[in-house]
Amino acid sequence: MQTSNPFEVIINKLEQLQATLDIISVNNPRQKQPEPPPDPNRIIDLPEAAKILRKPVGTVRSYIHSRNLPATLVGKSYLIKYSELMQWFEGFQNDSLSVTKTTAPAKMLENRKRYRKE
Repeated sequence: MQTSNPFEVIINKLEQLQATLDIISVNNPRQKQPEPPPDPNRIIDLPEAAKILRKPVGTVRSYIHSRNLPATLVGKSYLIKYSELMQWFEGFQNDSLSVTKTTAPAKMLENRKRYRKE
């Protein structure tokens, strides 16, 4: 009775599987279809807006309440037009950059003057 090395059997099986997969991939190449650009007039819900902005849903909800993110309350959920979300984001991004550049150093200098030791 001849015993074979179990690792050799496993390696042979793996080589057979790899050859089969190579044949399948040559016969059926998977080409990733490019995604069409999103429709600017589509309406998205709060979780989808949060995914687009890469923020938690609660943060996007606070943007609606405090930073004038345009949204419509329908029932208990908010709906947002995609194009308005993108316009708001561009404006919000520009505003936050300009506020940071102009007012942050002024506030810092004001606080230094106020709290400096004499």
